[in-house]
Amino acid sequence: MMSIGLHGRIIGRPGRIGALGRLLEHMQRHEGVWLCNRAAIAQHWIVHHAKS
Repeated sequence: MMSIGLHGRIIGRPGRIGALGRLLEHMQRHEGVWLCNRAAIAQHWIVHHAKS
């Protein structure tokens, strides 16, 4: 798992937003990469690992 924290004043700089775009494109070119948010991770855990 890899988390990327983004702060508006930092990521909004032209050189950094371009790097983020290249990173996301690179990640999407690989099979099996799941780009998601915290809610999706929590829902996945509930469905697959939570005990009733």
